[in-house]
Amino acid sequence: MQKKTILFTLLGLVVVLFALSRTQFEIRKDVEINASPAKVWRAVVEFEKYKEWNSQLQYLGGEVKPQGLLHLKLSVKGTDPYEFKPIVSYWEENKRFAWLAATGLPRVFDGEHFFELQDLGNGKTKVVNREEYRGVLSLIIRNLPMMKNAPEGFELMNTELKRYCEQ
Repeated sequence: MQKKTILFTLLGLVVVLFALSRTQFEIRKDVEINASPAKVWRAVVEFEKYKEWNSQLQYLGGEVKPQGLLHLKLSVKGTDPYEFKPIVSYWEENKRFAWLAATGLPRVFDGEHFFELQDLGNGKTKVVNREEYRGVLSLIIRNLPMMKNAPEGFELMNTELKRYCEQ
């Protein structure tokens, strides 16, 4: 009888952890830029030039290519700066670029940051700047002070990207 109880408890724990691993939330801010998708794309993928426009994200090295490993440092209001090493998860020329940062085991807490470019015609581009946060810890992390300030950081990044691309 005791073995059955342990087995059912473990099974229940696995089911709960699996369900929690599927939880997620997203932060998203859009911006319209008076520049072609090709120009915006170059700004997004030329990490060595981030210092010219991005006050929050510093490029420390890595390979900027599909499946490349980046080394970045994020400094945003309300948190201590921290370094992370995401992998380039999407590379769709002039359309979509993303990196995935996983903390330890997959689905414990992952953040995937997207820049999605939509050609509006007449030399204009809509940029969807968003991050999907997924995993067991996402319900907890969602309520941390750093996440409360994140939308403001996305707005700042959009403003800086717009200013840089429109010069």
